[in-house]
Amino acid sequence: MAKLEYYVEKSCGIDPKAFEKAHSVLIDAIDNQAAPGAVALVLYQKRIIARFAYGKRALLPEPEDLTFDTIYDLASLTKCIGTTTACMMLLERGLIKLDDSIYKFLPEFKDKRRVKILQLLTHTSGFSAWLPLYNEAEGREDYKKALAKSDLEYCPGSKVVYTCLGYIVLGLIIEKVAGEALDVFLEKELFVPLDMKDTSFNPKQNLSVEKQVRIAPTESTKQRGLLKGEVHDENAYAIGGVSGNAGLFSTADDLASYALMLLAGGTYNSKRILSKDTVDLMTKNHTAPLTPGRGLGWMKKNPNSSGGALLTLESYGHTGFTGTSMWLDPAFDLAIILLTNQVHPDRNKGGVGNLRVSFANAVVSGVPRV
Repeated sequence: MAKLEYYVEKSCGIDPKAFEKAHSVLIDAIDNQAAPGAVALVLYQKRIIARFAYGKRALLPEPEDLTFDTIYDLASLTKCIGTTTACMMLLERGLIKLDDSIYKFLPEFKDKRRVKILQLLTHTSGFSAWLPLYNEAEGREDYKKALAKSDLEYCPGSKVVYTCLGYIVLGLIIEKVAGEALDVFLEKELFVPLDMKDTSFNPKQNLSVEKQVRIAPTESTKQRGLLKGEVHDENAYAIGGVSGNAGLFSTADDLASYALMLLAGGTYNSKRILSKDTVDLMTKNHTAPLTPGRGLGWMKKNPNSSGGALLTLESYGHTGFTGTSMWLDPAFDLAIILLTNQVHPDRNKGGVGNLRVSFANAVVSGVPRV
């Protein structure tokens, strides 16, 4: 059953017809099998103003109805929400600098001394877009050795090539500098302060049985069976489920808390998570004139943005292969969160690319700029 919860009076200047259109876009996409179902949330002027849900949480082993509190595999949203935020916290504490060489922290990477933290964060590091390291590596030490041996494909800083490998390296650096595992650091420093109670790595081990019921399964694979509560990304799985490139699971409401913190300049419920200057640094374009534009971790708006055509140049966002996305725009004081499991039961579908764009355009058309 389709669900739309809308919380704001017309006097706020919001056009409810835009939200009806957004809901229709979501319903049409799910009916056309872009994904089994979708949960979406709109945050505007520091308030959740709408939640959307339609379709199924699971098709296998038997159909399950979707709920607003469904827990999704965030895939590459991990890069921004987890890894980049952790880097910014360590930067604020003076433990890393953007122009630090990765060799400073990982001596195994002596042949990659010219690669900087900044280049890992902006996908300009020279690392390959992707390698199936999971065919030969298992665990952190194996991955560290394999990545240290891998060849750079271009001169660092010369172009933008989106890569998971650089973010695996970032995760290893964070753990070295913080002196604890990435998931432990983020739980203590980010998830607990933001009241993100359904957010974790490896939820099959780390969430209660009652919460595990709410996890949306992803792909049904020959090698690993039906994936539920285990990260979909093969490299993240082989390294142990806690990786800088993927592994986080969360809900739309938990992500709204994180988005609220960013839109509020780094604060949440009077708690300072990041400074406003750090948020501004993280979300500005660091790669111009190279394209596509990249912040630290985040994508910047471009003609092919998954956030659609109507967001401003101040906007930033990211997507995840499993079917997740989040876009924020300070000019609208707006966040649009859309969560699906488009790879369930397999990845051979049309996907949610058009849904992301059409949904965002419909939402933005109904909210005035602040």
